[in-house]
Amino acid sequence: MKFGPACAIIVALGLAANAALAQSTEAQSKDKTGTNPINFSRDFRIYHEFTELNTEGDGTQNVTTAEIRLPFADGKWQWRLRARLNAIEADLNDDGNNDIDESGVGDWDMRFLTVLTLDPQTQQAWASGLEVFLDTADEDELGSGATSLGPQVFWVQFFESGLFAPGLQYKFSVDEESGRDEVEQWLIDLNYLKMADDKQSWFFTDPQIVLDQEADLDYAIVDLEWGWMATNWNAEAKGQSFYVRPSFGAGSDRQTEYSVEVGYKWVGW
Repeated sequence: MKFGPACAIIVALGLAANAALAQSTEAQSKDKTGTNPINFSRDFRIYHEFTELNTEGDGTQNVTTAEIRLPFADGKWQWRLRARLNAIEADLNDDGNNDIDESGVGDWDMRFLTVLTLDPQTQQAWASGLEVFLDTADEDELGSGATSLGPQVFWVQFFESGLFAPGLQYKFSVDEESGRDEVEQWLIDLNYLKMADDKQSWFFTDPQIVLDQEADLDYAIVDLEWGWMATNWNAEAKGQSFYVRPSFGAGSDRQTEYSVEVGYKWVGW
C-alpha cells in the first residue's frame, strides 16, 4: 500500500472508538450538532475550504459550498444537495506560470439516504444511500467532466461519548464529456466522533482511503474537525454551530498536501 501511515492512523482511531461506552440512540436523535449521520433533521450549512494542491509548482484551490439537508417520506429518508463555487490556480510544471487559472461554478451533487436498521439494545444502525454527482462545472478544470453515481453503505455504533461510523462507497461515471476520463473509485471512510460532556463542543475525524481504479491512484485524506455550539455565546442561537476542519493528504499519489475548512451549520431550522 502507498498510504501505510494513514492506515496506521485509521487503525488507532478504530481501537479508540471501540474503547468508548454505549449511550442511548434516543439521545443521539436529539442531536443539534449536525454530527449524527442518521439524524434526519432540516439542516443548512455553508463552508469554505482552502487547499494546497500536490503539484510541481504552486497550486491552490478555494471551494465555497452551500448545503441543504431535508427529510422526506415521514422522516424515513433524507435528501442532501451541495452547490459549489470553485477557484483553482496551479503551476503544473514549476515554471512560474499558472497552467490553470479558473473560477466559477463547480460540480454539484445530491444524495438520498435512509436508515435500514436501528437497534436500541446494541446501539447500532445500518444506513444506505445513493449519491449523484452532477457535471455542472463552468470550466473543465473546475469539475470531473462526468455524471457519476455513488451507492454507499455505512454502519453506526453509538457510544456514551459519540459514535463510530465506517462506510464504503463505490463511485462510477455513467456519462462523460468528450475527451474526459471515466470515473471509478472506491471510497473507504472511518468516521469517529468524540463529544464533550456538556454536548456543546466536539472532535470529529474522517480518515478516508481513495482507491482510484481508473487513474490507478491510491491515497488517503485525513480530516480533523473541532466544533462548537453557538449557544456557548448566544442562548438564542439554538441548533447553530461553527467548526474548523484541517486535513492532510497521505501517500505518494495524494492530490492535496493540506487544507483548512471553516463552516457554519444550522440544524433543525
